[in-house]
Amino acid sequence: MSKKEYPAKLTNGYYRVREVWEDEASQLGAYRLLANAKAKCDENPGSRVFDNDGNVIYPEEAVPDTGADESEEKAVVDDIPEEKPENTAPVEDTPVEKEAEAEVDENEFPTAEELPATIAYGKLKTLMNIREMPDTGAEVVTVYKRNTLIEIVEFCAGWLKIKCPEAVSGLAYVLNSADTYAFTASKIYTVVPGDNLWKIAERELGSGSRCADLRVLNGLTSNAIRVGMKLLIP
Repeated sequence: MSKKEYPAKLTNGYYRVREVWEDEASQLGAYRLLANAKAKCDENPGSRVFDNDGNVIYPEEAVPDTGADESEEKAVVDDIPEEKPENTAPVEDTPVEKEAEAEVDENEFPTAEELPATIAYGKLKTLMNIREMPDTGAEVVTVYKRNTLIEIVEFCAGWLKIKCPEAVSGLAYVLNSADTYAFTASKIYTVVPGDNLWKIAERELGSGSRCADLRVLNGLTSNAIRVGMKLLIP
C-alpha cells in the first residue's frame, strides 16, 4: 500500500509535530520543511508529524493506509458475458401440410330436396317388388310385404309412384295395373280405443252400414280391428 506524497517544503501552512493532533499543548514545533519536522519527531519518541489537516504523515508506521498503490498490479476482472438462458421454449414441429380441401362435388353431395306431396294412400294386397322405374325390368329397390301401407305421389298408367325411404331418390314404383296389387284411397284413419268398424264408417263415411266398404278396401275378412291399425278411407 502506498503513502500520500508530501512536498519537501510548504509554501502555505506547516508540518506540525505533536503527540496527538487534538492536543495542541503537546505540539513540539511547526515547520515548512518536512525534513526538519521529521528530525524533531525523531528526537521525541511518541510524537508524530501532522499536515495542516491533522493527518499523520510521519513516522511511516503511524501513517494510515490511504489506498492501493497506483503502480500496484490490480486484478483484472474479465468481462464475463452474461449467460443467456437456454431456449427452453418448445420447438415447434414442422407443421404437416394440410391436405387441400377438395372442392365439394354437387353431384356427390346433392342439396336436400323436398319430396312430392302425398295425394293418396295404398295398402298392398300381396308381396310386391318395389322398383326404381315403372318397368318390370327395372332394378328392384326393396320388397314390401302384404298389408304394407304406402304413400302415393302419382298414378302412372298401371304403376304407383310412391315414397320409398330405401330408394336413393326417396321415390320408387310398384305395379298396380287394374288395381290388382294394391288398395288405394284418399285418406288413412288410425284406430283408437273405443272404435269399432261401424262407428268408423258412420263417422268417416256418414253411415255405419258402409263398414262393408271399409272391409273390402282394407282387405279385412271380418269386422275385427285393433287399436293402432291404419285403415284406408274411400
